[in-house]
Amino acid sequence: MHIYTKFLFFLFLFGISLNATAQFNFNTSSGSDNKQDKQKEKQDSTSKKQVYLSRIQSWKVDEFLGEKKAINYDTATLNFQNQTFPERNNTIASENLGNIGSPFISKVFMDRTQKTPFLFMNSYDNWITSPNEQVYLNTTTPYTNLKYLTTSGNDVSQEEDFKFLFSVNANKYLNLGIDYEVLFARGFYTKNSARSHLANFNGNYQSPRYEAFWKLSNNYLENYENGGITDDRYITDPMLMSGGYSAFESMNIPVALSDAKSQIKNLQLFFNQKYNIGFEQVLIKDTSAIKDSTNIKTLKTKNNKNNLAARDTIVEFVPVTSIIHTLYIDKSQKSYRATSADLAYYDSITNISNSYTADTASLLLIRNTFGISLREGFHKWAKFGLTGFLEHDFRQYMELSPTASQRDTSNAFSRYTFHNQSLIWAGGELSKRKGSVLTYDALAKICIFGENLGDFELKGNLNTTFSLWNHPVSLSANGYITNLHPDFFMEHYYSNSFNWDNTFKNEYKTQIQGTLSIPDIGFDAQVGVNNMTNLLYFNNTAVPDQYSGNIQVLSLKWKQHLRSGILNFDNEAVYQLSSNQNVLPLPDISVYSNIYLKFLISKVMTSYVGVDCRYNTSYYAPAYMPATEQFYTQKDVKIGNYPFMNLYGNFQLKRMRFFVMYSHLSSLFASPEYFSAPHYPMNPAILKVGLSWNFYD
Repeated sequence: MHIYTKFLFFLFLFGISLNATAQFNFNTSSGSDNKQDKQKEKQDSTSKKQVYLSRIQSWKVDEFLGEKKAINYDTATLNFQNQTFPERNNTIASENLGNIGSPFISKVFMDRTQKTPFLFMNSYDNWITSPNEQVYLNTTTPYTNLKYLTTSGNDVSQEEDFKFLFSVNANKYLNLGIDYEVLFARGFYTKNSARSHLANFNGNYQSPRYEAFWKLSNNYLENYENGGITDDRYITDPMLMSGGYSAFESMNIPVALSDAKSQIKNLQLFFNQKYNIGFEQVLIKDTSAIKDSTNIKTLKTKNNKNNLAARDTIVEFVPVTSIIHTLYIDKSQKSYRATSADLAYYDSITNISNSYTADTASLLLIRNTFGISLREGFHKWAKFGLTGFLEHDFRQYMELSPTASQRDTSNAFSRYTFHNQSLIWAGGELSKRKGSVLTYDALAKICIFGENLGDFELKGNLNTTFSLWNHPVSLSANGYITNLHPDFFMEHYYSNSFNWDNTFKNEYKTQIQGTLSIPDIGFDAQVGVNNMTNLLYFNNTAVPDQYSGNIQVLSLKWKQHLRSGILNFDNEAVYQLSSNQNVLPLPDISVYSNIYLKFLISKVMTSYVGVDCRYNTSYYAPAYMPATEQFYTQKDVKIGNYPFMNLYGNFQLKRMRFFVMYSHLSSLFASPEYFSAPHYPMNPAILKVGLSWNFYD
């Protein structure tokens, strides 16, 4: 989209919204007649009625047993501009290839995730939606959200992010929804574009006796691989490399690869259903002595028939036992293609072809979980819930093989083989999720059949709230212990650039985290301790390795919001200490600071105008290997010690949010050391704009 077309598009949307606001909020001139006043009152009344009728409830669901948790649906304007960066609002520091949609790893150890079982998709975790993250809605009116974020300037290096979300209820129990997102980054450096199509079809059915939640995802992620720039001095010392010019045009900087491309295809189905067995009880609303309906008290009774004329009865179903079934299917495939085989870049001999590369691997996972749950709270002595379950995993791994028969004589990469696993797990959960004083849940499962016999997982959460000097305080703790076999692809992999066949020991991991939150003063603190034995990682030669000793990580995270009038100052800092920086490198300190003014324009438009900054101390950050899409350890170059700053204006007008931002402001005055990952520079300074609009009809 041309820059002038974009400008007119945003001006048009802004004008429509401003006009709508004027109709509903601004008084007419002093000469207005009574008819106009009455019409305005009618419009105001209709507007208020629509606001009252438009209600959205939202939940997230546990991917194992389908336990739902109510959440606040995020429509916040603050930090909306951060959606244009790879970090978004998920972490304060990351390694990436510069673009949205590109491979990604958080520099904050506590923020790292594993959303799919497919090893080669881990670097794309930031862009996909796991079953645990899917938001399920129930809305009284159809709800639609349109989001469009883009850069203004050179169309050759333009970034675009378009997302469409729609949710509608067929009746009070059944909701259907879809969200579709397109990420398209042409890239500010040669052969560095990224393109993603992310579609999620979801729905839920919630009646007293039967509940179901489902999600069908189709994800396609494509990344052109340039291998990084050939010499960092094109960024750090451009005058030396150019013979006198103060800066290089980013598209003119030489890169290592010119014809390589990675593709990830992922199809994911999550379906959880629950049938509740219980009894009906009568609830009585006593209205005999109450005039204000908001003070009506609900009474529980069995045989009380006194004063029924002044009472309304409601029959409520109380679940006692739930029969649970969860189906999870994940089919993922990766491919790495190049029209040549670059022996110098990969520092290895080719195994299949010297003329081109067409590596591939895939995983099919089918998981069925069956459980029976005794529900919490159905009786006064039932203070907790208890669930037992059995889980069956079928896993089919596909990899290239030098010994398999060739299926296509014209294709040297048509030799592949399959490896199947069938695992049975048994487990249980103890939980108390009702109440505010103390809630908890603890889940344990162990593999009782299959190749991974004896593997186990333990995890739990504990939460409590109380008042301290009239301020609500929240304390929470969570942790896990796992003892698991290595991933199949960490032990076996064959391709045109890498080939390994390993036998590793089980990884043993322990994590404990605690969080203190005092919302009234804008304070949050978190401490975490991790201990890992037999940790698997990719070493300096970009192949899997295992460290047989123990590695500990201490993490301290702090958040503080400060305010004085319209001036606001938000800070988030993370301190990390890794006991072995050679195996698990982490920056000591990572910081995100945001100073801004919050005010109203014409009493209707909420405005945030400010400057934010990301910073982390320098360290030997992991490098990125395009052929396997993995980050691996290196000792050649340090990155960090650079402030990445942005100047922005962020606004909300009725149902519309929009922003204008000058990104990478610090490139105008800071020392040019702006690398996100070794040999991968951050994007140059650019103007970014974005808009999000909600529709409730």
